[in-house]
Amino acid sequence: MKIRSLIVLSVFLMSCTGPNQTPTDANTKVYPPQNRQPSSTVIIDDGSLAGTYLGEGQFSKRTVGMKRPAVRLYLDRVEGEVDSYYGVVFEYDKMLAMTLPYLSSQKAPVLNKVFGYLDKIGTRISAFKVVPGAKPGSYHMHNLEVHDGQIVPAARHTLVLNLSPTKGIHKLSGATIAGLKDGNIVFPTGQDKKGFFGSIGDLVTVSELELAATTYKLGKLKSTWRGNWADLQGSYLSEYGRVTDGVLELYQQNGQYKAKFIKTNTTQAKHFTNPKSAAIEGDYFISEPIPKMYLLVPTQRARTASDREMVGRIGLMLDIFDASAPEAGGHMVTELAYTNPHDPEDFMMYYEHPEHKANVGVEPAKNATGGGR
Repeated sequence: MKIRSLIVLSVFLMSCTGPNQTPTDANTKVYPPQNRQPSSTVIIDDGSLAGTYLGEGQFSKRTVGMKRPAVRLYLDRVEGEVDSYYGVVFEYDKMLAMTLPYLSSQKAPVLNKVFGYLDKIGTRISAFKVVPGAKPGSYHMHNLEVHDGQIVPAARHTLVLNLSPTKGIHKLSGATIAGLKDGNIVFPTGQDKKGFFGSIGDLVTVSELELAATTYKLGKLKSTWRGNWADLQGSYLSEYGRVTDGVLELYQQNGQYKAKFIKTNTTQAKHFTNPKSAAIEGDYFISEPIPKMYLLVPTQRARTASDREMVGRIGLMLDIFDASAPEAGGHMVTELAYTNPHDPEDFMMYYEHPEHKANVGVEPAKNATGGGR
């Protein structure tokens, strides 16, 4: 069954390639998001660790979730600091479980009702500040938290990134992230097997890491932590490809970036990555205290249930399967995740409308509601 699914995945991926500021609270500052180019996924050859890296969780102690999931680490340099980074750790959901919904959304939307819509592509998301540790080649990873409208690192680090002196395909080859209660995250050297799967016999025990690496290679895909608002405005959906249930609008008004969460009576809680998203509604200013990390600032002092749920979350624009390059099909559908700094499993994810660029600059109607099924 796994071999058959791998064949389907490979055929699909090969078919995808081809040409083709006025805050209400006077004490709260709203820093408008900046238009900037997305982070480069090319490792800078000047000692910087900035880039994206694919690793594997080796969680022998885990009781909930996969014990060996594929894990993505994004690192961006901290402006004005030497050898310090902001980082995001993203844990993938089961790769094969995502294949058919993603395929139908991209190639045959009519099949979405057969295979189902894709509303879960990850299981855990965390944001960190990564600073040099006491030992050479080690970095302390401090969880990022929200305090008084700012994003700040926790006083104590929770994880340690240890680099390896072994040379490999990138600067994190052989590195480990230690400190997780379930085990470590490791970054392979890329030299332990010939090809992505090794021998044919390895197909029956192919790992999530190998599946992810093959997916990105065959699909000519990247994975990008985005921050260019010219590409990010527009409509967002509860599930990938369900184009009739707009539940979030990002737009500009009087020079300020805003978010409008739309509660609908037709989109059930089970059709969101996080069921709690179904109850979220209201208008917010969007601030960017740290580049590419966003906070919501209520436009009114109502202190609603939605305000209490969302104000302490950190927003991240993650293009998990970035097919924006022409050779990958030119599809750019970014996922907006609002993470809970205290619980990596408690994140809300919204999926950009496939034709979101057509909506840029259009403010949502006063009585906007999501579409029905």
